[in-house]
Amino acid sequence: MLRVTLLLSLLLTMVGCGTVGPVQPLQKSLPKAVNNATLHQKGTALLLAWDIPTRNQDDSALTDLTGFAVYKSDYDLARGCPECRPPKHLLRKIDLAYYRSNNRSSQRIYLWDSAVEEETGYSYKIVPYTVAGHEGGAVLLHRACFTSAPAVNQLTAQGLDRQARLMWLAAEENRQGIDLLGYNIYRRSGKDYFAVMPLNEQPITGTSYEDLNVENDSDYTYAVRTVIAIGDLQLESALSDEAVARPLRP
Repeated sequence: MLRVTLLLSLLLTMVGCGTVGPVQPLQKSLPKAVNNATLHQKGTALLLAWDIPTRNQDDSALTDLTGFAVYKSDYDLARGCPECRPPKHLLRKIDLAYYRSNNRSSQRIYLWDSAVEEETGYSYKIVPYTVAGHEGGAVLLHRACFTSAPAVNQLTAQGLDRQARLMWLAAEENRQGIDLLGYNIYRRSGKDYFAVMPLNEQPITGTSYEDLNVENDSDYTYAVRTVIAIGDLQLESALSDEAVARPLRP
C-alpha cells in the first residue's frame, strides 16, 4: 500500500510539472539579405551593386553589421546551369567601416569585377555578416558576359554659361541580333573617379547631350558608354576618350 501511494504521488508530481526538455540556446538575430541587388556589364568588367541592409531577419534593428562576403563561380553559357552550383570561391570581403570612410553618403555598395572573360557566365552570392562572424541571408545573381559594345569616338565638350554641351560620333554596331539602344553619359569633377551611374536615366538616342547641373568656373570631365541589348540583357561599352568642359559666364 505504501508503494502504491508513493507511485501515485510521483505521477501527480510529473503531471503538475510538465515535460522538461533540453535547454534551448537563445536565437541570434541575423541580418536580412541585401535588397535591390543588380549585376551589369560595363566594358570588359561586371559591376555588382546592392543596398546596405538595416534590419535583422526578426525585423529588429541591425546594429552589428560588419561587412559582406562575395562568392563567385563561372559557368558555360551553352551547357551551364547557374542555379545548380552555388558560388563557393570567395571573391572579396568588404569591410563596411572602411567602405563608408570612402563613401560617406552612400547607402549602396558597388563592387567591380574585372577578372571576367567574354562569352562566359558568372554567378555571385552576396552574404552580410556581423561583428561576431555570423552570416545573414544570401542573395544569388548570375548573368552572361558578352563581347563589349563598340566605344564612342571623337567626344567633344563645350563649356557655356552654367551648362556643358557634349557631342560625339555615333557608334557602329552591325552584329546580328544586337540592338543599339543609345548612350550613357558619365561625369567627374577634379581628380575624382567617374561615377558608377550615368547622368541620364535612360540611354540617349542622339549624339549630343547638354548638362545643366554644373557651375561656372569649374572643370568637368565627361566620357560616354554605348548601350546595346542582346536579348533581354543590356550592356555598355568601355568608357570613351575623355573631354573636359569649363562653363563660363559670358
